[in-house]
Amino acid sequence: MTHSKSFSLLLSILVLGIGCGDDDSSVEMDAGGGVDAPAMEDAPVADLDAGPETLELVGGDWNMPAGEEGYVCVRHTVDRTMFVNEFRPIQPLGTHHTVVTLVPDPEAGSDGTTDCAAFTNGPDMIYGSGVGTDPFAMPAGVAIKIEAGTQVLLNLHLFNSSTEAISGHSGIEVTLLPEEEVVHEAQVVLMGEEFFRIPARTMDHEIEGGCTMTGDTTVFAVMPHMHTFGTFMSVETAGSVSQILHEDFYSFDEQKYTTFEPLDLGSGDRINVLCRYDNPGDNVVNFGDSTLSEMCYAVVYRYPAVRSAGITCTL
Repeated sequence: MTHSKSFSLLLSILVLGIGCGDDDSSVEMDAGGGVDAPAMEDAPVADLDAGPETLELVGGDWNMPAGEEGYVCVRHTVDRTMFVNEFRPIQPLGTHHTVVTLVPDPEAGSDGTTDCAAFTNGPDMIYGSGVGTDPFAMPAGVAIKIEAGTQVLLNLHLFNSSTEAISGHSGIEVTLLPEEEVVHEAQVVLMGEEFFRIPARTMDHEIEGGCTMTGDTTVFAVMPHMHTFGTFMSVETAGSVSQILHEDFYSFDEQKYTTFEPLDLGSGDRINVLCRYDNPGDNVVNFGDSTLSEMCYAVVYRYPAVRSAGITCTL
């Protein structure tokens, strides 16, 4: 695929380990004649019901003054290789959207939490969420790989529209797959249009964009991302395969993933994205990351992962 510059997103990072404690309790046995035998340790019992490992991959506390918006970034270098199959956003009031990217060279910035900008992101995006995004699980055997030594960067866009200061803890919780269960390594690409304008006093204004495939790929999920002027989005394939991947009215408060059976696309095939907006005000609305500007992106999950793909594709 051909990809343009990166876009934005969000907050802090904490990688947790999950373990079990040993139980040293003993059992006192009667050896006949009323004589107590020496205590014997319980034999370890396998936990046959243990499920997949779950942890908070990225998360942190924040404060935002009344009527303001801004960005907080958190960097954390992971000490083991992980294969993520499911994402669950932690998004209290004030969390506008998040973007989680990977930085192969941790020297690009020290681990920790800092103020940042919308375009502070690594070259490989692994997850994004907006207001109202539900937990998102990939198909069985599909996962996003995070190599040991990779720095995970969470860019959190915060927006406080109230008249009082707010605070919260935002982040991303994940479920991991064992390496032996991974069949396909996935990635996410933002497909759509950039640098557009929505004229003042216009309703049902259309913006069209999309991405042309430059190699074989398989897509399996889409999430629409616009801001508060957005009213409708359709995402469909064209070329050797014609299929509607997503088509629905848009609500800024309900940005959810649409999943479907994995769909194979080839070089030259295209994913078209159409966005509609209502702008009843007297000012032009420009493309941008602020809540008061607009975007037209379909967040598309696909495999195999192409490490040089970048975050966006708008050609």
